[in-house]
Amino acid sequence: MHEGHEHGAQEGGGPHVGTFGAHVAELEACAAACRDCARADREEGMDDCAVMCEACADLCEAAARILARATLPQEASQALLAACAAMCRACAAECRRHDAEHCRACAEACERCAEMCEAA
Repeated sequence: MHEGHEHGAQEGGGPHVGTFGAHVAELEACAAACRDCARADREEGMDDCAVMCEACADLCEAAARILARATLPQEASQALLAACAAMCRACAAECRRHDAEHCRACAEACERCAEMCEAA
């Protein structure tokens, strides 16, 4: 088994508790904007944009859950945030290709999230 990573590990106040709270909130906000955009994209027949938004939402949601546990080594947290930043940048670029309001909102959320992840 994985020593030192019991189910209650976060309760002990590990070294990262609270460190990524703002990141978790930004990742969750980005995921929500991406989900909203993907739904609207599907309704409008913009399948390529929807796929990108769904992928970004999936990654941001997973990262938020992982970081909320506060049990990762610093290197792993940084790698996860770098992956999120790259995905958010790609999603923002795709959304910027469209004039729809939901795409604008999604691109802005992705850009904010990428900036936060890159600054970590």
